[in-house]
Amino acid sequence: MSASGATDPSKPQVLAGRRILVTRPAHQADLLCRLIEAEGGKALRLPLLSIVPAPHAGGARRLLEASRGADAWIFTSANAVQHARLLCPEGWPAQLAAVGAATAAALEAGGHPVLTPAANYSSEGLLELPQFRDVRGQRLLIVTGERGLGVLAPALRGRGATVEVAEVYRRVPLPYDGAHIAEAVRACHAVVITSGEALQHLLRLTPEPQRARLLGLKLVVPGARMVEKAAELGFRTPLAPEKMTDPGIVQALAQALAAAH
Repeated sequence: MSASGATDPSKPQVLAGRRILVTRPAHQADLLCRLIEAEGGKALRLPLLSIVPAPHAGGARRLLEASRGADAWIFTSANAVQHARLLCPEGWPAQLAAVGAATAAALEAGGHPVLTPAANYSSEGLLELPQFRDVRGQRLLIVTGERGLGVLAPALRGRGATVEVAEVYRRVPLPYDGAHIAEAVRACHAVVITSGEALQHLLRLTPEPQRARLLGLKLVVPGARMVEKAAELGFRTPLAPEKMTDPGIVQALAQALAAAH
């Protein structure tokens, strides 16, 4: 299977007959849905959040502009890259870093070299990079969304850096009636969730009669911390892909659903 969605017709389709609930924001779901369907699955789209500019965008713009001389900017998501680019299109520092592969790809598409973990796509993975083990005296900017990752800033401050946080976008929960959510939960075999906020929103939206089924579904989430959070909320089989990329998600779905047979 390729990243474009092409598949080898001589190989079995690993998601044949499986229905996968994809809860990503609508503008970020296309490639994953294509990959699922290239492997014989059916992608059921249920965007739970909308991504919009932060309400205090003027303050974020001023912080970005004032931080052009920082030692590094650290991006927590592809949305952070997109919205930072709108607010401050030029003058970024030479050293940029990304928590995950999709974020790194968004930076590289803009022509920026980027530091990113080789495998452990998470805040913890980024903190393991040699460039961030000793940051005494450095000035760092974390570019994220409202209520973004809470691990990086305190860890880097604890290592001696001056850290500021530019919140450049916000996630807005989308409304659905209970019948729509109940039908989606009944129809699917697995769920892809890409943020803790989306996970909690789905749980709130799900009518009580469908809660047990939802909690028993195979659930793919981005990273070990989200696995722990999902388990605390009552999900029985949350798992994180080895790589939080679209092909990595499809591989994790295939393995989880094969194990369920």
